[in-house]
Amino acid sequence: MKGVHLAIFVVLILALFAALGAIVIVLLQRCLLFSICDNAKNTKLVPALYIFGDSTVDAGNNNNLSTTARANSLPYGIDFNHTATGRFTNGLTVPDYLARFLGLPFAPPYMNLSELERRTTTTGLNFASASSGILPETGSFTGSPLTLDNQTDLFKITAKTLDVQNIKVHLAKSIFFISIGSNDYIMNYRNIASKMNKLFSPDYFAKFLTEELVKRLKKLYLIGARKFVVTGLGPVGCIPAIAKSTPHEGDCAESFNQALLSYNKELFMKLSKLQSQLYGSFFVHTDTFKFLHELKENKEKYGITDTQNACWDGKHDPCAVRDRYIYFDSAHPSQITNSIFAGRCFKESSICTPMNVMQLVSA
Repeated sequence: MKGVHLAIFVVLILALFAALGAIVIVLLQRCLLFSICDNAKNTKLVPALYIFGDSTVDAGNNNNLSTTARANSLPYGIDFNHTATGRFTNGLTVPDYLARFLGLPFAPPYMNLSELERRTTTTGLNFASASSGILPETGSFTGSPLTLDNQTDLFKITAKTLDVQNIKVHLAKSIFFISIGSNDYIMNYRNIASKMNKLFSPDYFAKFLTEELVKRLKKLYLIGARKFVVTGLGPVGCIPAIAKSTPHEGDCAESFNQALLSYNKELFMKLSKLQSQLYGSFFVHTDTFKFLHELKENKEKYGITDTQNACWDGKHDPCAVRDRYIYFDSAHPSQITNSIFAGRCFKESSICTPMNVMQLVSA
């Protein structure tokens, strides 16, 4: 009988360890995918995270600028302590999640800070501005957002006065996140009033636009940046603002998406070439187009039920369960979409190539 009892006891112990192991795995998955916890030891993996771009990553700069492109009222921020911070989503953005994974605080918007704060904030700054594009004229009809040139110029000023012991090492080890380009198509090339689409074919415009971005990336390199994460364009023809206003068949305006594929192809090739040209540089390209396609195909895995509509239509109350929607408003992803993207880009190399962000840290 003692042998039987011992066998039962061993089986129970093994079952308990198996159950605990399963719980740990689930918690780790949720920690990374949905960011319910931060870097385990809250240790900084890199000195800082610097952010440039448009409304996909603006954290409040436009609140301080003369522009109509603002997210300074609810329901924006409804899941960010119920406070509208200037982020164009219900909660956190992709770089917010990356900051958590990297053991850093959220990078504050540059325009919100005093001169002293700009010098002494050494863990990263956010220069992004909603409605901006790669081209200076993009978004000008909304007022005076920070163009990408403005953003890089402000960073250059900051780098000269930043309160760090060795600015060269600080910048070389920090990560530079750039998310921009969609507005150059939405507000510029595809705009009926624009002359761009009459002057350039989609392929030629893609080459021209990526060449303009490369010029700005080289400026950041000359200032001291070495580790870059540059986002490709997602399927803009699928966002509710475009899909619901453009005659088409199916879920998305594919004629719009086709032009973006040329840009993404050019961007990938140019980033690879840049890394071979600029000594000591590393460029991570994010395949946002592929990511959103895969997210739609595997939506049940993440509890998403709506891949076409906006959680908030801009007029009525937002949907009650925001994590079931890919899009929060008619043009921007929801917090859950940002969380999944950041988690995959941090640990996988399928949508962030040729390395993920964790590998970029060690590069």
